[in-house]
Amino acid sequence: MIVPMEKVTALIFHKAKEDFLSELQGLGVIHIALEKLDATDQTLGELKDSIKRCESFLKTAKDAKTAGTQPEISFDGDVPTLIGVYEKTLDEIASLRDRIEKSDKELSYLNPWGEFDSASLKRLAEAGISTRFFVAPVKRFQSLDLENACYQEVARDKTYVHFVLFERAGHLKINCDECPCPDTDRKTLENQRDIFREEKAKKEQFLAALYRRTAAVEECLNAQRTRYAFHSISANLEAAAEGAVFVLKGWLPRSDKKRVQEFLNGRNVYFYFESPAPDEAVPILLKNNRFARLFEPITRLFDLPDYTEFDLTPFFAPFFTLFFGFCLGDAGYGLLLVIAGAVCGRRFPPDKRTLAVLLMILGISTFACGLMSGTLFGFDFSQIPGANRVVLFDQNRLFQAALILGVIQVLFGMLLKAINRIRQYGVAAGLSSIGWILLVGGLLSMMVVHAAVWAAAAGALLILLFNDMQANIFVRIGKGLWELYGITGVFGDILSYIRLFALGISSSILGFVINEIAFQLRSIPVAGFLLTLVVLLVGHTGNLLLSALSSFVHPLRLTFVEFYKSVGFQGGGKAYSPFKKSTV
Repeated sequence: MIVPMEKVTALIFHKAKEDFLSELQGLGVIHIALEKLDATDQTLGELKDSIKRCESFLKTAKDAKTAGTQPEISFDGDVPTLIGVYEKTLDEIASLRDRIEKSDKELSYLNPWGEFDSASLKRLAEAGISTRFFVAPVKRFQSLDLENACYQEVARDKTYVHFVLFERAGHLKINCDECPCPDTDRKTLENQRDIFREEKAKKEQFLAALYRRTAAVEECLNAQRTRYAFHSISANLEAAAEGAVFVLKGWLPRSDKKRVQEFLNGRNVYFYFESPAPDEAVPILLKNNRFARLFEPITRLFDLPDYTEFDLTPFFAPFFTLFFGFCLGDAGYGLLLVIAGAVCGRRFPPDKRTLAVLLMILGISTFACGLMSGTLFGFDFSQIPGANRVVLFDQNRLFQAALILGVIQVLFGMLLKAINRIRQYGVAAGLSSIGWILLVGGLLSMMVVHAAVWAAAAGALLILLFNDMQANIFVRIGKGLWELYGITGVFGDILSYIRLFALGISSSILGFVINEIAFQLRSIPVAGFLLTLVVLLVGHTGNLLLSALSSFVHPLRLTFVEFYKSVGFQGGGKAYSPFKKSTV
């Protein structure tokens, strides 16, 4: 759910501004609303640059595998100096890497020519003998007129011949490609490359040792972020009374109102609280139970709700869990996901363990759906005696279940829309959404109960009369007719849920094909068992990864398109970000 917010306005005497903001930042509760930041502020620019440099260092240090294996170094400089040394060392390593790559290319060019002494070539040139390097296709080389020429074949393969021509005077015309004369010999190049590699290794060792100073950089980063937040607020507060007073406007959770009030009572400021107006941009803070909280990262993938809307996280979370299991639909794959989640949960840092728990929950859903559809690692166990106690769905029932789930979620979204409109604008504003529920539900129920036509007619009437309470009756009827034209879109949304059935079937069929191919290889002598095992492992691993990706993306689409549309989701909320001291 969305945490209720309270607006606070405080008037601060200009001489007390800095001290008051410092204490307020220590409190760390109020989200301060600023109209805009001064883009030309030099201090903010410098702090932002410093923050980026520290973040770059910490990210590289975290990714470096050797960061914890190097000895301590004696580095007496402060963090800005350390960051400068780090950046300079990175540039030097990049330059050395380019030199090594260039040397490797030059060596690959010299490979066909073998070992030679570049000094000897220079002495020959001084004596008036030129040395020319050629490469020619084998057939062309055999047709060359080299009877009176002084040449030496250096290397030959199935395609090309490399040879060297020595001339004292003149310039013999050879009908093949002439290569530039190498500037240096192989041994010299290898020595240069080894020097570059050794220097690069020393730089990398030094860099890895710098990474052990991450604690100091984290402390500096916290201080820089805290200063950035403080300066951005201090420099951009609204001034009044010719700069003698500054106006601070902010938001806080209603549950923290008493604590903030006690804080402000102890300061020499004038303040007052008020409830948010309907058109104000209120920051969004989500607070859900343990289960729904796992799905908040999914909510943030799309957009945060507006303050006047519902937080849809707890409403789509059960559907998303069921849809994922429906799409993957293999009990064996579900067990693997549960095991992977349990293993990752022990290795992940505390702030990432919710992802492991979410993986386990999705795995449990997959396992349950796989049992009900009778699929285990691509095997159909529905024909096993007694399996009918567990296997509840064949392909026809799976198809029907997908459509039923679509109807339930779409109608549930319409119900949420009606409740939200009633909550915001009164009962009359929600009657149009209730009309859509009656219309869609009535039309679908007519296949079973003919009397449902009256529910559909009542729904159409509500849509015609209550679609826009701000307009007159004639305009409402016109708008209602246009809205009724969109009934095809609603049924199109419901049909989109067939993808749940299609993905579940495709995953099962692909697993079945992998098993068929693998077990056909058993008849191969000696290596048959090994080949079968390899195909099973590689095939099911690939199927699990591809199917899991599809099983995540398509329920995501059903949530953000079909469900959000039926709810009338607007979004556009900005996250609650209190003015506080930073911690990495």
